[in-house]
Amino acid sequence: MVNIIRQIFLVPKCKCCFKPADGHNLCDKCRKELAKCRIANPHLPLNKKIDFINECYASYKYESTAADIVKGAKFRNPAPFLASLLDDISIDIKQILAQNNIDMVLPVPSHKSKLYTQEYDLPTEMAKRISRHFGVQFSDCVTKVRKTEKQHNLPRDKRKANLVNAFKVNGDLTGKNILVIDDVITTGFTVSAVATELKLAGREKVYVWCYTLNIERKENT
Repeated sequence: MVNIIRQIFLVPKCKCCFKPADGHNLCDKCRKELAKCRIANPHLPLNKKIDFINECYASYKYESTAADIVKGAKFRNPAPFLASLLDDISIDIKQILAQNNIDMVLPVPSHKSKLYTQEYDLPTEMAKRISRHFGVQFSDCVTKVRKTEKQHNLPRDKRKANLVNAFKVNGDLTGKNILVIDDVITTGFTVSAVATELKLAGREKVYVWCYTLNIERKENT
C-alpha cells in the first residue's frame, strides 16, 4: 500500500500534460514540442523593442508545449512548473544577470483582486525562486494599483491606454539595474508600463526576461 501511494504522489508529473514524467517534469512527447526562442546563445537579447526596456530576453516560444505549460501552471497546478523552473532557465538567467550587472529582480505585479480568482501569481513565484537561487535582491516595490481589463480581451490599439496609471513604485531605485520577470509577453505593453514607473523612480536600466514570448499571435499580450 505504501508503495502504491508513493507511485501516485511522488512520481514527477509533466508540467504540460500532467502525465508521468522524468525528473525535469516533462514527458518525452511534450519535450520534443518545447521550442526555444534561441537555439544558439539563448542568453542574448531578442530583436524586440519595447519602450523603456533596454533589452528583452525569453527562453521559449509561446506555442504548443510552452503555452500549455504556462496555462497549466497559472490555472491548474503550478507545482510541476516551479519544481523544474531553475533546471529550465538557470543557464540563461545566470548569464543575463552577470552581463547586465543586475541589482534586483521583480515580477510584473498583479492587482490584489487576482487573489480571489483561481489564477496563480506565476511571475512573483518565478522571481522569488530566481532571487533565492542566484542571491540577487527580490523586490515587490511595484504594485498594481488599478484593476484593468485583461489585455487579451482588448484590441491592440486599446491595450496601451488600458494600462495608464495602473502601476506604482514605492521607493527610490536610483542607479539600480533591474530585471523584470514575466511568464509571457507579446506586445510588451504591460512591461513597458511597469518600466515607465521604474524610470520615474530613478532606475539605471531595465531589462525583461519572460519564460515565453508570444510571436505567433500578435494580438495577444
